[in-house]
Amino acid sequence: MKREYVILQDTREKKPLIFPETLTFLSDEKPPWNRREARVRIRVHEHPLKTGDYCLLEHESNVLIERKGSLREVAGYCLTKDGVRRFTSQIDRLKAECERPFLLLEGTPMDLQRPTLHVDKPGLALDSFQRILFERQVPLILLPAGTASARRSVGEWVARLLINGAMTHALGHSKD
Repeated sequence: MKREYVILQDTREKKPLIFPETLTFLSDEKPPWNRREARVRIRVHEHPLKTGDYCLLEHESNVLIERKGSLREVAGYCLTKDGVRRFTSQIDRLKAECERPFLLLEGTPMDLQRPTLHVDKPGLALDSFQRILFERQVPLILLPAGTASARRSVGEWVARLLINGAMTHALGHSKD
């Protein structure tokens, strides 16, 4: 098991997630009953990513995470002809670039259902958004990240997702 991982964070991220410096993981030893804890160091490098917002260095084609920050952003993508075209193109590129694409939408179901000044019918935006993701078989992850502590929790969750994806791939459990 590697003892250090580098998360690449797209340079265009306006409110980046907060990642821990270290994490304790379940080791990847075999057989499974021999697994123990393993501590890994995490470093974050800002890097211009062509596709996605977060990935692991040397595992860019394994797991990519695209982050959307708000219902307003979703509505902009999913309620106009040009927005749908741009969003579907972005999702298609995400799928083409990696084995395991994920879309992370910041917010809780309650927050995303609440009408706002900019999105008076949030259900319509979410329906279009979810249909595009279903059609392209890209998992949606909802995570609240409005406060610094929430951004830290989401950062840890994303780090675990990226590293576990790399470990699973290395052990030969890719989707093909």
